[in-house]
Amino acid sequence: MTAPPVLVSPTRLLDHRLEDLVATELARLARRAPALADDHLGLVEASLQQIINRLLPARGRASASPEAVAALFDLEWV
Repeated sequence: MTAPPVLVSPTRLLDHRLEDLVATELARLARRAPALADDHLGLVEASLQQIINRLLPARGRASASPEAVAALFDLEWV
């Protein structure tokens, strides 16, 4: 017996995707430049978050219809 699918909002799915994107980029940067200190990686993370917030303001994501967010970012809404 399988559990019924849990509804996850497209905005939350997008937030997870963005978090994964930042984490992946930071890991890649740490591998390619192992001499970078944690404080530098923290600055990169903050900069990436600023870019995301400017391109996709949380207020706009929250007020958009779930269908629009799902369609715009090709998210599976289950």
